[in-house]
Amino acid sequence: MSHFVDALAQARSEIRNQRWVILGLSVVALYAMYNWRVATTHFTAHFPPDLRNGSSIELREKPVVPDTTVYTFAFYIWQQVNRWQVDGSKNYGEQIHALRNYLTPGCSAQLMADKDLRHKTGELVRRTRALMEIPGLGYRPERVQILGGNAWKALVDLQLQETQSGVTVKDTYIRYPLRVVRYDVDREKNPWQLAIDCFGTERPARLDAKAVEVARGVHAAVPATRDSVGAQPSATGSMEAAQGAAARPSIAASGAIEPPTLPRPSTDSVSEGIPR
Repeated sequence: MSHFVDALAQARSEIRNQRWVILGLSVVALYAMYNWRVATTHFTAHFPPDLRNGSSIELREKPVVPDTTVYTFAFYIWQQVNRWQVDGSKNYGEQIHALRNYLTPGCSAQLMADKDLRHKTGELVRRTRALMEIPGLGYRPERVQILGGNAWKALVDLQLQETQSGVTVKDTYIRYPLRVVRYDVDREKNPWQLAIDCFGTERPARLDAKAVEVARGVHAAVPATRDSVGAQPSATGSMEAAQGAAARPSIAASGAIEPPTLPRPSTDSVSEGIPR
């Protein structure tokens, strides 16, 4: 009789143990399901423009943004902002609106003010504009400067071409000191999570055409013109550049990119630091 009592007690003990095991597994399963629901489903990967030498990829919700990504973003977005395909009086405002998620509110307001001023002077009617990267003068490490954990300055040298009624009215080389900042907005509208904040406290610089041609052959950096006279604001709110002599720039032997300055003849003007 005692043999059957012992077997029954052992069976009951095993049932209790199995219940505890089932309960524990249920808790683990519920915890795993919760973590799966709240886990990050979007990751950002930054790829350099040149993958011939390989690259390591860091997958994090907010990874460190490499300089190559900052430069590529600044060049691409700024090129699109300054793309007037048919008529600048319409295209300029359309581009600013279309790219508003890639521009800070302050930069958007600055560009709109520049558009309004040019429109009043009749400068945009039937005018087209295109910005192109100068071959051989693309990304270099010294072109991106870290301003802080969430801000950079990208020095982008571009060729600016404009036509009006089919006639070329401008063909020059300009260095844009573009300020790029982190911009945590809807990823569906801005997957880069970056934005252009225009030029900060600096201004674009006009590059010497002969220096650019020489630099293209040796893939060296082109320094901006060294000597210039600062512009003073006029009563209309625009910036009128004072007339002054500027020394012809030379190509920096070390390849370093010098701080940009913008000498302008007295007949040229600039609105809010944006070259015309």
